[in-house]
This record gives sequence, C-alpha cells and structure tokens, in this order.
Amino acid sequence: MKKGFFFYNFIVITTCSLPLIMIQKVYSKDYFDPALLSLSGGQQDIANLDAFSESGGMSAGKYLVDVYINQNYEGQHMMTFSPGGDKKNRVELTTAFLKRMGVNINATPKLMSLSVNKPVGDISQYIKDAQVKFNISQLRLDISIPQVNMQSRAQGYVDSQFWDEGVPAALLNYNINGSSSEYRGTRAADSKQNNLFANLSGGVNWGAWRLRSNVTYSYNDIYGSAIGNARFQKLQVNTTYLQRDIIPLKSQILLGENNTGNEVFDSFPFQGLQLASSDEMLPDSLRGFAPLISGVARTNARVTVTQNGNIVYQSYVPPGPFRISDLYQAGQGGNLIVTIREADGEVRTQKIAYSSLPVMRRPGSYKYEITTGRFHSNGLKDAENANFLLASYILGLPHNVTFYSGGLFSERYLSAVGGVGLSLGSFGALSADITTASAKLHGMKGFQQGESYRLRYSKSLMNTGTSIDLTAYRYSTQNYYSFTDFNNYRQFAYHDYLSGSSERQRSLFQTSLNQQLGKFGTLFLSASRYNYWNNNRIDNTLSAGLSTVIRGISVGVNYSIERVYNQGDWPENRQLAFNMQVPLALFSPQRTALHNIYASYQLTHSGRGQTQQQAGITGNALNSKLSYNLSQSWATARGDKNSNLNVSYQGAQGQVNVGYNYNNSARTLNAGINGGIVIHPHGVTLSQMLGDSLAIVEAPGAGGATVTNGNITTNDRGYAVIPYLAAYRRNNISLDPTTLPDDVDIKQSSVMVYPTRGAVVRAIFNPRVGYQALITMKNNNRPLRFGSTVTVISENNDADTSIVGEAGQVYLTGLATRGKLFAKWGAGTGEQCRAAFDLSHSKAASDYNPVRNITVDCQ
Repeated sequence: MKKGFFFYNFIVITTCSLPLIMIQKVYSKDYFDPALLSLSGGQQDIANLDAFSESGGMSAGKYLVDVYINQNYEGQHMMTFSPGGDKKNRVELTTAFLKRMGVNINATPKLMSLSVNKPVGDISQYIKDAQVKFNISQLRLDISIPQVNMQSRAQGYVDSQFWDEGVPAALLNYNINGSSSEYRGTRAADSKQNNLFANLSGGVNWGAWRLRSNVTYSYNDIYGSAIGNARFQKLQVNTTYLQRDIIPLKSQILLGENNTGNEVFDSFPFQGLQLASSDEMLPDSLRGFAPLISGVARTNARVTVTQNGNIVYQSYVPPGPFRISDLYQAGQGGNLIVTIREADGEVRTQKIAYSSLPVMRRPGSYKYEITTGRFHSNGLKDAENANFLLASYILGLPHNVTFYSGGLFSERYLSAVGGVGLSLGSFGALSADITTASAKLHGMKGFQQGESYRLRYSKSLMNTGTSIDLTAYRYSTQNYYSFTDFNNYRQFAYHDYLSGSSERQRSLFQTSLNQQLGKFGTLFLSASRYNYWNNNRIDNTLSAGLSTVIRGISVGVNYSIERVYNQGDWPENRQLAFNMQVPLALFSPQRTALHNIYASYQLTHSGRGQTQQQAGITGNALNSKLSYNLSQSWATARGDKNSNLNVSYQGAQGQVNVGYNYNNSARTLNAGINGGIVIHPHGVTLSQMLGDSLAIVEAPGAGGATVTNGNITTNDRGYAVIPYLAAYRRNNISLDPTTLPDDVDIKQSSVMVYPTRGAVVRAIFNPRVGYQALITMKNNNRPLRFGSTVTVISENNDADTSIVGEAGQVYLTGLATRGKLFAKWGAGTGEQCRAAFDLSHSKAASDYNPVRNITVDCQ
C-alpha cells in the first residue's frame, strides 16, 4: 500500500535569456496493488480488480441493501450498481424510486424531464446538496436529500398506493374450553358438573371486502343424588357484518351488525348500514390532538421539539414562516419545548403547554359517522328495536378548540347533542356538551322531554409527575331517556325481574389521579359516585394504592371502600390488599433457570374480618413458550384451602391450557385450546389467535425457520402466519437466516408489508433450496483467476454473483443437482468462460458440514 502524500517538484528550465521556474503540486491517493493477492505474485493470475483498488470499492451488479432516506429506514431494496463517469460503481437511482422514497420530483424540473425508469446518474446535479453514500460492509445505502426537496408529509406517512388489500382468504379463530367438577359435602351434595364452551369467529376476504361473524356454543350437564339431572345448551350467532374501506374518504362502510361510536352519543348495538371515518388511515402523527406550532426562521434552521427531555420532533425549515402540525400525541398533555437553531448559530426557545381529551382533534381534522338501521336488542323479546338515523361530526378548529355535534332520529324518538372541547394550556383541557331527547314511551301519552349535561376535565403536570387522567360529571333530568332506555323501556316495564336494569342514571361523578414518586413508585387515587331516578340508591366507591419496586421486588398496596345507600341503609365494604412478587434470580448471581421463576404472595383483608392469603410460584421455559403457575390459598374465616396448578403452552400454531383445582369440598379439571386457521391460495396454515390484519409468510422449502415477529416458526412447507400487524402502516417481517435448513438460502431476510384493515397480505421470501458447494474452477488446466466473478445461469436470473478466491475456489449456495456457471475476469470476450457442474455423485463433508467439494473445467 503506497501512502498518500504531496510534495513540491521544482523544475528549473534555463534558456539563453530567461530562467523559468515552474512549481508543480502533485497528489497521490490510496491504492492497493492487486498483485499482492497472488501467492505467485504474477499479475497475469489476477482478474481485473480496479473496482476494489480503493476503499469501499465493489463490483458492478445487483445488491439487496438497506435504504435510508435522511436517516429514516425505508426497507430493503434490490439496487443496481453500474460504472459511473469516474469509473466507480454507482447506484442507479430512478425518478420512480426517488418519488416512492418521498422526493418531491414535481419541484425539480430537471428530474421531471427524465424517464421514470431511467437512472439519473449523479443526483447532486439535479438537487443541490444531495448526497448518496454506500457502506458495502453493512449493505447500507444512505441518501441525503434537503428537506425543501422532500414531499410535505406528516411523520409516519405511508402513501395509500402501497396499502395492500391482501389475497382472498378464509379466517377462523377458535377458543374451546371445558371443565369437569365434582362436589362433596356441599349444598349440592355429591354432585358433578361438566361444561363446554366454544367461541368461533372469523370470515372471508375477497378484494377489499371483509365478511365477519361470531358464533358461540355453551353446554352444561349437572347431575347428582340430591339435585337430579339437568342439561343446558345454547348456540348463538352474533355480530355478522360486511365491511370495506373507502380509501379516498379515509372511511369504512359496514353492512350488518355492529355498535355505533361513543364519542358524541352513547354507543348502542344496531343492525343496518354505517359509513364512518377511520383514524387508522391517518398517520400516527395526525391522530388525536396536538397543538399547532408556528414560528419564523431567518435562515435554513433546525426546529426541534422536546418533551421531558425527549425529542419528539425535528425538522429543517427554509427561511420564513413555518408551521408544525404533525406532532405525535404524547399522552394527554404536558409542556413542549420548541428550539429554533439558525444556520448562523443563533438559538431561540419557547415553551408550549397543552392538555387534551379523547374527543379533541387538532385544527383542520375531522371525524364523522352516519348510521341507519334498527336498534339491536340482542334477544330481548319485548324491546322496541326501533328504526333510526344517526349522524355525528367532530371538527378541530383553530386556537385548540374542538366542536362536536350530532342528531339521532327515529319515529318516536329525537335527540340532538352539541359540545365543545378546549385545550387551556397549563390549566388543562375541558369539554362540555348538552344532549336533548324527546321520547314517546310505550303506554304513555305525549313525549317525555329531557336533557343530559356533561363536563369532562383532564390535566397533566409532567414536571411534578401528576396527572388527572379524566374527571367527568354528568347530570340527566328525570324525563331524559337515552336511545337504549327508549328501546328497552317496554321490556323492563313488562318484566319485574329486570327492574334492576331499568334504573336510569341521574348523575355520575368519576375521577382518577396518578402521582409519580420517583424511586418510591407510583401513587394512584380513583373515586366515583352514581345515583338514579325512580329510587334513592347511591353508589360510592373510593380506591387508593401505591406500587413500587424495591431491589427488584415488586410491591403493591391497595385500599378500597364501597358504600351503597338503598332504602335508608349504608352497607359498607372495605378491603385492604397487599401483593408482592420476588424474582428468584435475586438469589442466583449467574444466569440459571431461576431467572424465569417468580415467587408471589397476596393478602386481602375485608372490613368483615375475613382474611384471604395466597402464595405461589410462576415461571416460563422453552423460550417462554411454556408457562406455569402453582399456588396455594387459604381463608381464616372458614378455613377453606385451595390448591391450583395451571400450565400453558404457546406454540406457533396455537395454545393449549390445562388446570387443576382442589379444595375441601370440590375438585375441578379444566382444559382449553385456542388458535387460528387461515385458508389462502397456497393451502391451509395453522396459527396463533388471529388479530385484525395479518400476513402469510411464504418461504417454500424453509421449514422450521424462525420469524422474528414473535414466537413463530414456519411449518414443514415453509409457511407461517404473523397474526398481528398494524393496519395502514409499514410492517417489517424478517426470517432469521441462522435458523434456515442447511440446503436453503435466502437473498432477502426481511420484507415490508402495508396491510389494510382485516387484510391477509403475503410476505414473500423466495428461498433458494439446493446444495452448498465449494467448487474449484479451472481454465486451460489452471485455476481460475483470483477475483473472477461467477454466476449460476438460471432462467429467472435471480442468482447472486460470487467471487473466486485463491486456487480457483468459489463458494455457492442454493444449487440444483446439475447446472451451468458463467465466469468473468475482464471486459473482453476472451476473458470469460462457462462450466457445467454435477453434484449427484458428491457427498457432504460431514453430518455437521453440508458443503460439497467438486472440480469443474471452465471453457
């Protein structure tokens, strides 16, 4: 290696009349002599390695690389590298690719004039200050584009053109459990009871349409010498609907059974048609409420927003006014510190305090719902089940104001609501609304008219660690009936046994307070008070507690009071609870099996003098697939003792639970199983319980490979289900290459998917199944030149390129039994050759080394 240096070379030229002194400055760059790689030192044995003569050099070809745009990860992409004007290999960037990565092509006329699939060459010629860097050791491509040349997108934005509706599929979730109990010496003397419960839910996907339904089945069998025999069973179909996205409206349409929203009106079940906006389709940074930040920059400035010392937003803005409207909602409020750092070093800061409530929205955003159909009482015989039309709207206004309103119309029922939410900065957030209702009840003359008033408040004091999560007060006049009250009135009036459910709420108050105590833990307090029309009942509850961790030991104390006033009496129930969990790893300085085992203790003491205690051991094993719990409980009042043992195994294709309980008078054995089944174009795949959106991992031939998205492995055919994905978001799904079978290789270890709600998308890995081989290649009876590139000739042209090492050896994977190779060590036609290989007569080196060794002649 010749070290770079510079020196002055003085050349003195003497003429007959004039001396001329020329000073020449000469530079030398890092250079590596390829001849040094040859054991023989002969240049003729080395391929053309000019591409590797400098730091970071590489050969031309296609590479699967991690792409980062302005330090933001944009997934793995197959990129082509070709020689540039300086004889270095450069990545080929097209305008189509740049647009997909968020570059504002329309703002750059020179780029707009190019063909969408034509490489742009040096991007800095089109966008000033743009840079492209490639780290070959990490296969990382960094593209830096000035913010002014990027599309104006909210944080976390995903273009809807990437949203995947998925493939046709049938889905089924199953949860089946049962138990068998025997009772001795109790009121049901020597009796037995068996029960079985099954919950099946799922549906069918076709394009953008989602058909969903839920079915439950219950069976009970009771028999004994004193009580006789009894058998009950029930089959019920619930919540069947057909749904699809309306992407241009950022909404969803639903036909069937569901529930209305609960932000404006109280939610209730219905059968009918619903069109409602979907916040899921918005970027996370545009959901909920966050304040609008505005300011003025003198230069190309960096704007940073922090909360509690954490950076929640950072961007570069050009000179002039700027607005930041895409802050992520961080809790229900707090203080934001905005820092503007100018290009000349000047720094300005400002503090913005804000609070919010669930109903509030940021300026300019909205949410709506239009639902029509009939009330669904779910089997109540004498309910009204009235037809209705509901419409509601929530709008974010300037100055941190949210307005919401709605109307509900039925033949004998009318209701309207109007309200406003305000962010009061450091004083918290407040909302107030009024709901009016006019109802003509069954058996009554005229309409009953009433109002319901509601106040809600929230406040977060992040600097003191205090948060008032939600305080609400609601008062309803005597003649106010909600739509649920109206529909159920006749049922309650006709059946006295339901009179307890006919109570109509008069007022309620509820609040929740949390206080962070630093190293001492967290203190919480909650309280509620309810009273009702038609009786003098009052329900009061108060609960307070402290939770902390002391040297790894979790400790919690909770005290609660329940008082119910009814018919002149105030029965009171007080309860003190204490719990503690001790990791047994505290008693083992080294990592052993004890690191996954915990001892627990609970004590509960009631105001009636009863004390209940429980001690147990919990733990997990087999990479957390197996979990277990063993506990013993006893009560001082009656002397009852209960022994419990529960074991659960969570596999890639479902979960199995088994439990046993024993006490003085009964013993119970229970068992359950749950999981999912997906029928897709490539067959049937078993899974864990399915979420809303999911992915089918397709890696044919790669059975037993670990999927890094949870405790999941591919089945024998190389398929697996990722049961939980974020809808309308970028989801990264990866296979662990170290868990692949010996005869399988993958070019791409991770893929990105963007499912819509309820979609079943494909995560395709295209593994290459075949042999691993170390092939010695010879040309004219001499080892192939060091540095030659070798490619497997294939129909789909998806083979990787490998480089020949010393003695003509090249390592290749995913090989068929027979095939052809193409080798190249220069640009001329005489600097390439082809060879055929046959692995049918070769064997693996050993049971632990699957690599085969053969020699081929390249001509």
